[in-house]
This record gives sequence, C-alpha cells and structure tokens, in this order.
Amino acid sequence: MKTWPRRLRALPAAAALLAAAGSASASGAAARAVPRPPAQEAAHCRALHAELPATVAGLERGTPQPVSEFTAQWGAPAVVLRCGVPRPEALTYGSKSFDRYAPAWAIGGIEWFAEPQSDRSIRFLATHRAAWVEVTLPKEYAGGGGGTDVLAELAARITKTIPEGYV
Repeated sequence: MKTWPRRLRALPAAAALLAAAGSASASGAAARAVPRPPAQEAAHCRALHAELPATVAGLERGTPQPVSEFTAQWGAPAVVLRCGVPRPEALTYGSKSFDRYAPAWAIGGIEWFAEPQSDRSIRFLATHRAAWVEVTLPKEYAGGGGGTDVLAELAARITKTIPEGYV
C-alpha cells in the first residue's frame, strides 16, 4: 500500500461522503482522453502547462500517455490534470444532469466543483475560469487520504495562468 506524503490532508468531510456515495459518471480511459479545446482555451492551457511544477504535495510528476500539453500527472496512483475539458453536464443548464446545487469547495482561491466517479476517485473542476481544468484524485485521496494540498498547489498555477471567466 502506498504511503502518502504527510503534507497531504484529508478532503473536507463532505467530499469523503460524496466518494462513498459513488456516481454513475464516466471514469477510466474515457475520462482521461486528451482534451481538444478551442484556440483561446488552448492558449490558456499551454500557459498553465508551462507553469506546472515537478512535484505537487510531495508527489513526483510523471508522463501521462498519450503525451499532451493539455495533460499532466503526479504520483502513483496518479493525480491527473486535464486542461480544456468540456463543461460538465451537471453544470450545463438544460442538460438531464444539471444540478443547480452541485457541490463545490473554495480551495486555494478557486471554486472546485466535485464529481465523484464510479471507481471512488473524485473529479474536481476549476470553475469560473476561461478554460475548464479538471483534476482527478484517485480513491486513495478521495476517501480521506488527502488531496486538499494538491488542489491548493495547482490552484496557485491556475489563477496565475487562466483568467477568471466563463466558457
């Protein structure tokens, strides 16, 4: 069993409850496809990629497959970042999954929308930005094993490179 760096703190209790509740959301390979953002969003994502650190919360950066300037990962099991993803259905007014009360937490100056996955990981999306940024925390973090530091450290890079806005 992997021992996580001490710096990692548990997600808020509500996130752990969300993870335990599960979800019918997509996960696995389909959720990790390389995003294909429009030109302006792609420019913001490239700026973010250039600012991403070698370590996040003590986890070493790896190389996601396929290699892309819109994806990054740290640790094993991997924390995965994807930039330029589409707006989630739960936040799309008029969609079957729209949830006006969707759970979100303010961490590191970013409002993060939390979406539990069927594999017990949690997909977080940075909202109110000119490009959607997704960070998927594996179940080892989502179930109370850490994650707040990961989101806070990445939030600093997101606020530096992706302006506030709506897409």
